[in-house]
Amino acid sequence: MGFLAPAVSVTLSAAAVMAGAAYFFWAGPGPAPVESAKAASKPGDKGEGKGKGRGGQAAPVTAATVVEADMPVVLTAPGTVEPLATVAVRPRVDGQIVEVAFREGDLVTEGSVLFRLDDRMVKAQLAQVEANIAKDEATLRDAQATLARRQALIEKQVVTEASLDQARFAVEGLKAAIASGRAQLDSQRTALDYLTIRAPITGRTGGLATKLGAQVRSQDGTAMVTINQTRPILVTFSLPQRELPAVRRALAARASAEVAVPGPQRAVVPATIAFIDNQVDKQTGAIALKVQAENAEEVLWPGQAVEVKLTVEVKSRVLSAPATAVLPAQQGMIAWVIGPDNKVAPKVVTVERIVGQTVFLSGGVAAGDRVVTDGQMRLAPGTTVTIEEPRTQPAKGPPGEERRANGRG
Repeated sequence: MGFLAPAVSVTLSAAAVMAGAAYFFWAGPGPAPVESAKAASKPGDKGEGKGKGRGGQAAPVTAATVVEADMPVVLTAPGTVEPLATVAVRPRVDGQIVEVAFREGDLVTEGSVLFRLDDRMVKAQLAQVEANIAKDEATLRDAQATLARRQALIEKQVVTEASLDQARFAVEGLKAAIASGRAQLDSQRTALDYLTIRAPITGRTGGLATKLGAQVRSQDGTAMVTINQTRPILVTFSLPQRELPAVRRALAARASAEVAVPGPQRAVVPATIAFIDNQVDKQTGAIALKVQAENAEEVLWPGQAVEVKLTVEVKSRVLSAPATAVLPAQQGMIAWVIGPDNKVAPKVVTVERIVGQTVFLSGGVAAGDRVVTDGQMRLAPGTTVTIEEPRTQPAKGPPGEERRANGRG
């Protein structure tokens, strides 16, 4: 299975437009923006428009304050759903199917009846064995009485030792016959029980390979039906071997994960890390893992392709801001910081991760700084801005989505 290493990119659609604007106004070729503004001013302007936006007006922007927040470290990889258990149901005795007690695709519980085979012959044999046992028990009682009489008469020398031994051997032989009959009785009862085929696990049934009236044999290689346990369920995925220390700590802490199902509605199912393989794949350099989800609503289906987001740790008190506050430029990733006088200045920042719509930073700004989140295309260093309310609330991305800065694993 392939894997996705955490990547570094800002995926918002407006970022590209804003980046181009930032590059043009601040890092592009030609004179610096402030020098261009001075060159455009005529001697008679008396400084009018200095520090303002285009046309001498303060540039309207939206802004947010840099705060400290907990940063989840999330590893993302494609995964495949697999059942917690799979059982191919086969007959243990030969017989003809006389009843199918479920429909294809039904959810069946452990111990529930799936098939019934014709049991008339076994029941007849069972009755015969029971009758033989009853007959032997009656004969045994008579033999025991005969033995008791001969033991009483042997002292009076009315009977011989040979006749006493004969009576004793008859009793022992009948006891052995009864024991053999009871063993046969247990065998017949087991065979009768095998004629009713029950679900060995709770799970979802697949397609029927045998229909009502079909003759089945214990030696048949084809399963009558296959049951997959889907509640709970497993998801397998792989991560690069460099993440092994982090995922081992996550396993010890029973770290949480999210399984995202692609599609128009993009369902997300909570899960918990359950397994780390005992070796690294030599060919790919990846290690296999599994997470387990309760899957109460059976959103996850065996064989389904999904995306796994595993939270391996949470770092506290990391600088954060809306992801739209950070843009790429020639010098690196930048943020437009608003000063006390409402003038902006671009600052190079170090992006640690982007999780959903939040960017986490490890340098370049401080807690409490105000940064521009929309309207960067109007800005140049020293531009005066007016802060407006956001026009629209950006849609939240899938929870747990993250990327790392500068391609660091």
